[in-house]
Formats: sequence, C-alpha cells, structure tokens
Amino acid sequence: MEPIEGSLETLREIEMLGISVFICTSPLSQYENCVVEKYRWVEKYLGKEWIGRIILTKDKTLIRGDYLIDDKPEITGSNNPVWEHVLYERPYNQKVTGKRRLTWDNWKDIL
Repeated sequence: MEPIEGSLETLREIEMLGISVFICTSPLSQYENCVVEKYRWVEKYLGKEWIGRIILTKDKTLIRGDYLIDDKPEITGSNNPVWEHVLYERPYNQKVTGKRRLTWDNWKDIL
C-alpha cells in the first residue's frame, strides 16, 4: 500500500515542531504476515529511526497520548481513553458526525 499523499511530509513537519509522534496500529487477527509487513512499510517509507515508534496493540484505549488520529469511526477497548479521537477522513467514514475530521491538508487547523 502506498502512503496517502501528503502523509509522510506532514509526519516529518509535526516531528520538526517537537511533537512526539508514534504509529499506533492494530495487527490483523490472522497476523502471520501482517506484523512484519507493517514494520517493513514503516522502514521503507519513514526510515529505520521510526521502527522504535511503532506501537502494536489490539486495544488502542490502553495507549496514552493527547490525540489518536484514526480512520475507524469508533475506538473501543478495556479503558476509557485519555486521548481525543480525531477521525482521519476517508471515503468510507464520510457519514460519521460529531468528531473532528482531519486530512493531511487541514491538520494544522485541527490539531
């Protein structure tokens, strides 16, 4: 899968602002190749230095942070999250209401 246009540049710009960025991702239940493919993708497009910023979890509510930018409309898990869920806008979640919606074009206004 190719990166979404503008995503890599935006991550680097956020990082240059001194903001800590991590990649929080959920592996598929049939994970035989999923985990290694996620690591390879990050290394290929962001570089080896980003490998240490990958957080793999099936329950993103366990993670601490200020924001979770995710395309999934509802994030559920075992905890009440401490982060604010910001919905990354994709064609399949256009009908979701009541959440701040982010694209790589409007991230400065949203965050």
